[in-house]
Amino acid sequence: MSRSSEVFPYLQDRGRLLEVDGFPVKSISSNVRFPIVWSSVRIQPEGIAMEGDLLLVKALTDGARNQIENSDGKDCRIYPGDYLIGVLANRHSGTSESGDVPLEGIEIQPETQLQLLAAGGVIGIASGAPSSMRSGLMELQPVGLLNKEDKQLSLEKIFGPWDENLKPSAPIILVMGTSAEVGKTTASMAITRALIEDGKGVGATKFSGTGRMRDIRSLADAGAMPWLDFPDVGLATTYTSPSRFTPAIYTLFNLMNSGNPEVIMAEAGGDPIEANVSTFLADSNLMQYVKAAVLVAGDVMGMMGTVDYLHKFVPNLEILLAQPRGRNPTTTRERVHALLPGLPLFDSMNPSEVSNIAKVIKSKL
Repeated sequence: MSRSSEVFPYLQDRGRLLEVDGFPVKSISSNVRFPIVWSSVRIQPEGIAMEGDLLLVKALTDGARNQIENSDGKDCRIYPGDYLIGVLANRHSGTSESGDVPLEGIEIQPETQLQLLAAGGVIGIASGAPSSMRSGLMELQPVGLLNKEDKQLSLEKIFGPWDENLKPSAPIILVMGTSAEVGKTTASMAITRALIEDGKGVGATKFSGTGRMRDIRSLADAGAMPWLDFPDVGLATTYTSPSRFTPAIYTLFNLMNSGNPEVIMAEAGGDPIEANVSTFLADSNLMQYVKAAVLVAGDVMGMMGTVDYLHKFVPNLEILLAQPRGRNPTTTRERVHALLPGLPLFDSMNPSEVSNIAKVIKSKL
């Protein structure tokens, strides 16, 4: 017997890929949050795939995005020839990929052309991408639909039926931005930490956008408990119909409140004009619990437009402004004072200012 097998027997299984119906699967989308007995899953080579269905695909090209966040929350490098399990969903990002799953579904055959639409393992038919992704999107060949006990596997079916009614909720603080990557999660983390240090029990959720674990785990690192997002209730993205979004988000907030938080930090992914953020803002059942909104914008002009947009839904909504990253803070404060008088402005990277804004939020609770 070799020393490695005698002293380190676990080495025999290191690097072994998960096998699903005979296929070696390198990565499972991080949007698949529920335990599945993979040995009982079968691959159905042809059929009609709908939004939310799980699909086994083979990578054909490298693509500008060549990493997928797997079910452990880790980025996994995907090479041509690798097999992965993803989720069919729509995405209309203003900064990244866009694509769709038609309402009538996608006919799955070996020649069907699909693309990777997001790092969380979202798959669909691409419609566009920014010029920064010059090398194109990863092309995927469908191997088949995931089937268990003669039923196609979808996130919604695995999770179970969504709630039709919203139960009473802890106060909600919305965190919104004018685009992706403007610092919403940074602001959410800073305020969450400040409220916790001030003795408040804070839960955190991301209720719109494209599913992945990175942002919600960042809020967990800040001390939020519970921490959940929409993939935890079976929704891969919120670029979907309001009839699917609303019960899923009711379910999400009902689950959040079962953890008895004193306040919920609720981050909207992307910007407020799509991904059903407007559906949330127009829902009086949800908005009755919203005490304030933190707005993270790229500049003062963006602040002005977004404040007007939010006030169309809720005229008296309390809005707190975060200092735009990389902008002159002196000029920003002058412009906010002149053009958005009365709205508090804070620097989410300044602990003293975050502490002060947390006190403002606490007074609203």
